[in-house]
Amino acid sequence: MFGRSRIIAFVCAGAAIGLATGAAWTGGASANTPVPAKAATPYAQAAAVINADGSINRAKGVRAVTKPAVGQYCVELEDKDLDITKLVPSATLQYTSFEYGIRVSMWPHPACGTQKDTFHVITGMPNKWVDQAFSIVIM
Repeated sequence: MFGRSRIIAFVCAGAAIGLATGAAWTGGASANTPVPAKAATPYAQAAAVINADGSINRAKGVRAVTKPAVGQYCVELEDKDLDITKLVPSATLQYTSFEYGIRVSMWPHPACGTQKDTFHVITGMPNKWVDQAFSIVIM
């Protein structure tokens, strides 16, 4: 079980990523997408700030992000030994109204090739998926 100080550190790290995203997000990626910046997340297995087009703004421990469909993202972890069924993800939408939501699959999903190292993330509303920028922290 996590101690109080570790839980506080996790919450603070998630809040810092969300606040930094608001200040640093620059919009959609160009055809010449630069290498994403490293994210400072000392207590997370992986973390990333993902733009609405699926490009990575900054990350730690995330190999790639693909978009199988509108509002759907596959977040692939760098460490192939990590199993998403044993990790704890936390995701937050950026720049959106309260009617939209985000969902993270806790098991290998067919849209992402049923890979055990890849989270399936959906943004939007039921039956109306929408491309949205988000951040994800994986403990």
